[in-house]
Amino acid sequence: MDEIQSAARETLSIINDLPDKIIKRIISAWEEGREIDRYSLPEITGVSGERMDRLTRLLENEKNHKTLHSMFVTGLIAKSKHDDKANKIEIVWTGPSLETGMDILNTKSVIEKMLTEAREKVTIVDYRITSNAESIVEELNKCLSEGVDLELIVDNHKANEKELRKCFSEISLAKPRIFMRKEKESKYFKVHAKVLIKDDMQMLIGSANLTELGTEVNFELGVLIEGPLVKQMLRLLNEMKDAKYFEEVE
Repeated sequence: MDEIQSAARETLSIINDLPDKIIKRIISAWEEGREIDRYSLPEITGVSGERMDRLTRLLENEKNHKTLHSMFVTGLIAKSKHDDKANKIEIVWTGPSLETGMDILNTKSVIEKMLTEAREKVTIVDYRITSNAESIVEELNKCLSEGVDLELIVDNHKANEKELRKCFSEISLAKPRIFMRKEKESKYFKVHAKVLIKDDMQMLIGSANLTELGTEVNFELGVLIEGPLVKQMLRLLNEMKDAKYFEEVE
C-alpha cells in the first residue's frame, strides 16, 4: 500500500510539473499498446534532464503499467478540474528575437488577438494611448463597429485628449466611453497602470502603453491572466468609478 501511495504522489507531482500535452502523449502511447521505457520515453515525450530521470524512475519502480496508466488519467482529470478554478498566467513581452526555449507571447500580438476575439466589452486602463499604434487602434475601432462596448480609463493629460481624437472619429456613431482621474486629485495619483480586460474573462497587465514604442520598440513585460482575478480587477475598477475617482468625459 505504501508503494502504491508513493507512486501516486510521484505521478501527481510529475503531472503538475509537465505540460498537459506531454502527459496526454504518454497516456495515448499506453492506449495504443506501445511499450514505454527509458528508450521510448524521449521520442514519446520530447523531455530530457531531470524530468526524464523522474519519469524513468517512476516507470522502473512501478512495474504494473496498467496501474500507472490509471494514475496518469485520474491525475490529469484532477489537474484539469483544479485549473478550472485557478488563474492561468502566461508571460508576455515586447523584446528582441531570442531563442529562449520558452513559449513567451508577444505584446502586440496578444493585444490584437484579445481585441479580435472580444464579443461584449473591452476595458482598458492606460497612461498613454497614441494613434501611431495603428493596428491596435484599427482593432479598437473594429470592436466599436461590431457593437463591442469599449471603455478607456486614461490619465488626465492634454496629450491623451489630442491622441484619442485621432484614434476615434468624431463623426462616428460608435464611440468609446472615456474616464479620467478627477482634476482635483493630488498630482501624485496619476493613472499609470496598464491593463486590458476582454469580456470579463481575460486580462493583460504589463508595463507597455498602447503606443508604437510600448508594443513594438521598448523592452516591456507583462502577464496574461485568465481566471477569478479578472472579475476581481473589474470590481476594483467599478468601485473606483462609483466613488467618482474616475469620471466620464465627453
